[in-house]
Amino acid sequence: MSEPTREQTERYDIQQDGDDIIVKQAAESMAADLGFEESATAEIGIVAVELASNVLKHADSGEIALSHLTDGDRKGVRIESFDVGPGIANVDAAFEDGASTAGSLGGGLGAVNRLMHRLTVTAPGEPDFGTKVVADRWKRKPASATSPCPLSFGAASRPAANETVNGDSFVIKRWDEQALVGVIDGLGHGADAHEASMAATEYVETHYDSRMEAIFDGTERACRGTRGVVMALARFDWDAESVTFATVGNINYKLTDDTDLTVVPRRGVVGSNGPDPKVTHSEWRPGDRLVLFSDGVDSHWELPPARSMADESATVTARRLLDQHSKPHDDATVLVVSGRVDDQSD
Repeated sequence: MSEPTREQTERYDIQQDGDDIIVKQAAESMAADLGFEESATAEIGIVAVELASNVLKHADSGEIALSHLTDGDRKGVRIESFDVGPGIANVDAAFEDGASTAGSLGGGLGAVNRLMHRLTVTAPGEPDFGTKVVADRWKRKPASATSPCPLSFGAASRPAANETVNGDSFVIKRWDEQALVGVIDGLGHGADAHEASMAATEYVETHYDSRMEAIFDGTERACRGTRGVVMALARFDWDAESVTFATVGNINYKLTDDTDLTVVPRRGVVGSNGPDPKVTHSEWRPGDRLVLFSDGVDSHWELPPARSMADESATVTARRLLDQHSKPHDDATVLVVSGRVDDQSD
């Protein structure tokens, strides 16, 4: 991935209370000038306050740089903070919710991670070198779908027996000629697993159009302080007739026999220093069908040929598979992607 171009950079010294408000106003002004929506502009201002406040809290002084970014036809804002001093002693802890700096509007670096599309943090490495944070936010293009979606999406999920909350979750996001789907499983079950899966789901749903590697990287940070999750994501582009797939952990899958989808599994847990996913790109044909399911669903079954399920919607298929193959002692989720049918019951 190429580095975006900086068209303009403004620098602000952070030395005393009130400097964070100046940076906030400057960041919001830059975002507004670039055409960001009002809500996105406000979120960029929150990030500017959070990073400037971190400088004062952890290093007494430093600098904030605001840059106008371009990458092809994309426009964005970059906020960089530089500490002069010891910097943030425990970067991992700073990503946990509730670790916000005193008087700031965010939730520590966790809020920065959720509100921006890309975040990198360089921890202190030398006595006179503090923490460097680089946060990018891109302006989303207006919806511009030119062809109807040829896919049907369906999911079914339930908690383990005797549990009131579900530690599993799923994502289905559609835009333009693309869709992102995924199954997320918080480790174990119960309230702690639910907390982890919700943290991951929130991040994925608000960063659905980012690169796969960036989504996993951000979800890793979003799940710090939780049990962590295992996760599989698939992005479909029906104009290009392609699917991009990435996974970390034991989310299972089944495909129709002739589907040309390559999956490279990676062991690990997202949120617990998990590995980078292996991202693969494959052809996706109109008759293909994909089923993703958590380990609360038994894997010893065969997916029938697509033609035998032609009259069954993706939602009905997901519910049927969950009823037939789920294990009562664990959370269970099934997500199905298939070609559309004329009469859907969902």
